[in-house]
Parts: sequence; structure tokens; C-alpha cells
Amino acid sequence: MATITPETLAQAAEQGDGIAHLSPAQAWAAWKLDMPPARLQRPLARHTLLLLANIDRKARRAFQRAATTPDAMIGAAFDDRHPPYLRLPVQAELRHGMAECFPGLSPASRDADGNALYSLTDLATALGTTEAEIVDHAKHEGMADMITTGPVRPIH
Repeated sequence: MATITPETLAQAAEQGDGIAHLSPAQAWAAWKLDMPPARLQRPLARHTLLLLANIDRKARRAFQRAATTPDAMIGAAFDDRHPPYLRLPVQAELRHGMAECFPGLSPASRDADGNALYSLTDLATALGTTEAEIVDHAKHEGMADMITTGPVRPIH
């Protein structure tokens, strides 16, 4: 069983994982509140359990309010204002859906943050459209800034 320290708590919270006897939601809430590890030892005090549950409930409600449509849910899944334990499962489902619907489409490179980048040509082919149509649609949806020509790391 892992020992709860400020560093391990931060790591668990940022990765959307639980630690020791804390669930992912409890780990994130405790990290968000900057709780000292001594307050997180088993068994958790009732008031600590209630506090962590309330922080989780607040985060879940904010995520639900942000994810009112499929497009909004995708946006919320990549919005760092929401906790990783809520965002990462949605991101995993999106990756699974991409792999299932577009099995031949794979990232061409990665940006400086490690995010997957796709070739505009490959996207157009997978979607059965033209590059110009993708660019026009991105402009129309306010996503033109997501089309980058900046530095990337090719995937070998």
C-alpha cells in the first residue's frame, strides 16, 4: 500500500488515480484542499469524508454543467479546470472511438506538450473530404487556432 505524502498525493491527483485507501475523487479533493497527509490516514474522520465528498460533488456538478452537449463534453474532457479523474475516462473513450471509427488514422507527430497531431491530408482522407473543407469548418467552429504549422516532433 502506498504511503501518502504531499508528492504522492499530487501525483495521484494529477493522474486521476487513487492512492492507498483514497479513491481518485478523494485523492484529488485532498490535493485540491492541500490537506496534510496526517489528516488522510485510515480511518478517515467522518468530517474529512464529508468534506472530500462535497468537493467531489462540486467538481462533478461543474463537469456536468460544462458537458451539456457532445461537443461541450469533448471540450470539458480537455479542460484542465476539471479534475483528471473526470476528464481522463472521457479522453480514453474518445481515443477508443477514434481507433474504432478511423482504424487507419494515426498521429503523424506530437506537439511540445506531447499531444497527438494528425496530418491534415490524412484527416481529409479518413473523413472523405478535402483539406480546404476541414480548414473552413475549423474556422466556422472557432477552432482554426488548433490547426498548427508550428514545431512538432515526428513519430517514427
